[in-house]
Amino acid sequence: MPPKAKKIRFFKQQMAAFKFKTQFGIVCAGKQSGKTFLGVYWAGSKLHEFPKGVGLILAPTYKILQSSTLRKFFSEFPPYKKYYKEQKQEIVFSPDLTVFCRSADNPLSFEGITANWIWADEIGMFSRLAWITMRGRVAMTGGQVLGTTTAYNLGWLYKDYYIPWRDGLDKSLSFFEWESVANPKFPKIFFEQERMRLSKEEFDRMYRGKFTKMTGLVYDLKPSQIIPPDPKIINGADKIIYGIDWGFKNPAAILVLAHYNFDWYVIDEWKSAGKTTKEIIQQLKDFIQKYRKGSYYPDPAEPDRILEMEMEGLISGKVSKNIRAGVSHVNQFIKSNHLFVFNTCSFFLDEINTYHYPSDDSAELPVKTNDHLMDCLRYALYSYKFESFEEPKEDYYFGVLSG
Repeated sequence: MPPKAKKIRFFKQQMAAFKFKTQFGIVCAGKQSGKTFLGVYWAGSKLHEFPKGVGLILAPTYKILQSSTLRKFFSEFPPYKKYYKEQKQEIVFSPDLTVFCRSADNPLSFEGITANWIWADEIGMFSRLAWITMRGRVAMTGGQVLGTTTAYNLGWLYKDYYIPWRDGLDKSLSFFEWESVANPKFPKIFFEQERMRLSKEEFDRMYRGKFTKMTGLVYDLKPSQIIPPDPKIINGADKIIYGIDWGFKNPAAILVLAHYNFDWYVIDEWKSAGKTTKEIIQQLKDFIQKYRKGSYYPDPAEPDRILEMEMEGLISGKVSKNIRAGVSHVNQFIKSNHLFVFNTCSFFLDEINTYHYPSDDSAELPVKTNDHLMDCLRYALYSYKFESFEEPKEDYYFGVLSG
């Protein structure tokens, strides 16, 4: 049994969030606004509410879990540290009370856990697949989930959570937001300095808990390019192509694109972790049966899996892994309004809203996270154009010699 919880004092917004009654609650607030502090004590209260039960603490990555989330948890509850089994990532208070600590970038790591409660720190950085997996962990218990986060982008948290809550479409959701200066300890002078230094969008995301489009996005898809499914496009397409990203611990993914009337359309998707090569190939076959045969562009880094695919009669096209050139090629379609996406492709839309460069310098490669369908898109569109010839292995630059 954990030690008796400490008495602490919340400010008004924290207290309202701490007492949320719905199954799911999200706190989306500015930096240093006390949201992680709230999460720590909410989790601490659940330990006493469920003295015989299972809890789950999640963070976007193992590094954030160790250096931020658990560090804050143990700094507020130092006696709990002795129960932590770091190698197993478990806080074992007794045979009847365990808290599993996991990183959300590997949804398989918490797939089999049935939890009485979940605290998800920086949930805005999670993938949509992690959110779906997390919800399944409390399906049997009806347990509560608290997510604490800064506003990062217009991805799944905005579309699948905030909008349904805002419009009153899902009564199982609660949502709380406040600015950094709602925390009495946050310096107001710094708040105003950041308001002057940053763009309005950056400031609203970082210090006001407001959803805005992420800066440094690789692809800037316009709202008019997201359309409802249209059977005319599917049935009238003159070409179907498939992008395939292998995976197991990391999710595998398949993207289906149709060419119709000089435009490309993303018409279907699949993304799942823990799938064997045989299962991935079967999903590809299911798509072929649903749509029809086409050209297949799998990640070339795993030739053994490609061979297994070709033994099933699915012959791979030549696939380029030139990221810069591939991204540039995809962007030509987006910027010229020749790429559209069916609005049913939720995983794809989540990824494209979070696929970004590490800085505003477009010479950098995109951040390698939650990008499996983005890889599929690049493999398919770029490789389809260039499959008729062998691409150079290096980039060459030609200049004029001075006399």
